[in-house]
Amino acid sequence: MPKPSKKNSRRDFLKKSSAFLAAMGATPNTLHAQIGDEETFWLQVRNQFAFTEAAVPMNAANLCPSFRAVTDSVERFTADIDHDCSFNNRAKYTNLLEQCRSRIATQLNVSADELALVRNTSEANNMINNGLPLEAGDEVLLWDQNHPTNSVAWDVRAERFGLNIKRISTPQAPSNEQELLDTFLREFGPNSRVLAITQISNTSGVRLPVAELVSAAHDHGLHVHVDGAQSWGALDLDLKTLNVDSFSASAHKWYMGPREVGLLYIKSEHIASLWPSVIAPGWGNDTDTDLIGARKFESLGQRDDAALAALGTAAVLHDQLGPKRIEERIRFLAQRLKNGITEANLELLTPLTEQLSHGVCIVKVSGDRRSEISNRLYSDYGIASAPTGGLRLCPTIYNTTEHVDRAIEGVKTLLA
Repeated sequence: MPKPSKKNSRRDFLKKSSAFLAAMGATPNTLHAQIGDEETFWLQVRNQFAFTEAAVPMNAANLCPSFRAVTDSVERFTADIDHDCSFNNRAKYTNLLEQCRSRIATQLNVSADELALVRNTSEANNMINNGLPLEAGDEVLLWDQNHPTNSVAWDVRAERFGLNIKRISTPQAPSNEQELLDTFLREFGPNSRVLAITQISNTSGVRLPVAELVSAAHDHGLHVHVDGAQSWGALDLDLKTLNVDSFSASAHKWYMGPREVGLLYIKSEHIASLWPSVIAPGWGNDTDTDLIGARKFESLGQRDDAALAALGTAAVLHDQLGPKRIEERIRFLAQRLKNGITEANLELLTPLTEQLSHGVCIVKVSGDRRSEISNRLYSDYGIASAPTGGLRLCPTIYNTTEHVDRAIEGVKTLLA
């Protein structure tokens, strides 16, 4: 059989996505079957988002717009529940949740029983923080670029239970992965029990060599928790290969899914020993609910069934586009952005190399000017950024090369 052409693959994506989303009750814009070059294809993808050219989002590290189809799914599922909120009608949402869980588990190469669909990364981070069985005197190692929910939350637990916290600072301009790895290896000690890190920093854009860190930490008997808020939906993740013990992420960032939905992965061998933070009906003693594995961490009371079901719409779109292809597109856009910034003789805080960074790009701007430059980039050029760590720009698949070039021109002019 001849290998399918890229053109035919794109047609298949559009047809399959439209058919599935129609079945789910979503109403995406019609995509043309005839697709030309690569940029034309990604323009079709951009058109599946509601934002206008006057307000282009380029801050995926904080919040992404949802695919139109995801928004449609949330609205239609919400209307369905409002029309009939009986147990009888809502029973179908359990099946939709499990279908979604299974699809995402396959994307991450883990078991569905190892995934809890929680509310966001912050909640998932705190579940690990509160759930790990630790004793007074145990040491927790943190990257000093962690998000507060994977940093300050540990300080609070340490104060309550006598843990020792050690923060690890990596070089501001790392030259290679080994340099980052060695910085952590020097800090492992006899009382170290946990390594809690962020895969990609939201304040510098530095990407840690997670697989190597996990291997080294396991040699010392540490539990490794990874905050994947900047990697789920941006990287083609294989959690089994990375061998992390736990992993957290949110759907509202690079995954472009519904808001207040996130995931917590826990390796099967750790699930029994981790305590859930919240106990609600349906946990442990409810004979009508078969709570298996990580599902015990979903015992959170009434949930937004429409948002959870709409996560399945986002998952299908990621499957049809392909996580690897999404990763490559983000890498292409980020490299175009970083190259343009450096060619304009402006300073990047984010490493230029692909091995040490991905979609989060930080331009050096003094603290007193960050908000001003970010606001003017939005008002004068229609590019939404963030004054985080400098000037943060995070392009993803709904961004076009024109958006990236516009951002470069704006930054170049504003910082001249």
